[in-house]
Amino acid sequence: MKQIFISGITGKVGTLLSSYILKDSDFDLVGGSCSPNNLFIQKDIGELLDTNEVGIKISDTIPEEVKPDVIIDFSSPEASMKVLKEAVTRNIPILIGTTGFNSTQIEEIELSSKEIAILYAPNTSPGIAILKSLLNHAKKFFSKDNKFNISETHHTEKKDAPSGTALDLQKEISIIYPGANVSIESFREGKNPGEHTVRIGLHDETIELKHKAENRSIFALGALKGASWLTEKTAGLYAMTDIYSS
Repeated sequence: MKQIFISGITGKVGTLLSSYILKDSDFDLVGGSCSPNNLFIQKDIGELLDTNEVGIKISDTIPEEVKPDVIIDFSSPEASMKVLKEAVTRNIPILIGTTGFNSTQIEEIELSSKEIAILYAPNTSPGIAILKSLLNHAKKFFSKDNKFNISETHHTEKKDAPSGTALDLQKEISIIYPGANVSIESFREGKNPGEHTVRIGLHDETIELKHKAENRSIFALGALKGASWLTEKTAGLYAMTDIYSS
């Protein structure tokens, strides 16, 4: 049984994760954290889930007595950096699903991966991993001279734009086709959990690869699969594509 601590437990994905873990005999929820100003701070996780108490209070850090096998982080860039330092100090693998990092924070994640196993996953859905794999397999059909465009749509509450997934796809295409110009368009509307479309412009025709999240459960379930996989890994920086290629 894998013992999991959730950083950002009161967020949309964090709450879903809590619910799934409590119902899954392969996992044990040992704690969760949120901002010290959050309404649920020091409240029982059961209150967050609108269910019976589970005997675990939400904290703003990882209590010393809690010994998780892995941390799943869906918080904010600032909170992620805080929990990452604690993960390194306590030698705990961490899956980072948070987005919106600046270049300095990304560099800190990369440096920390020399000490512990880190799965950096701007999108934990299996579909995005498959989309990236399709782009790699299609390498021989296109070149840097083709027009590449990524459009992404999310709910109006999403703070970062472009999305972490769009930036990750842009990076992936730039690695496949060095020197390619990859533009990104961002849209915010309604309660959309996430859509990403990669358009490849040819002469007088366009090819599109689209991923659409129907609900946030795919992110929570993907994160659980990734976290379980990560507990078996040595120090290093990993991606969701590594799970499906190993």
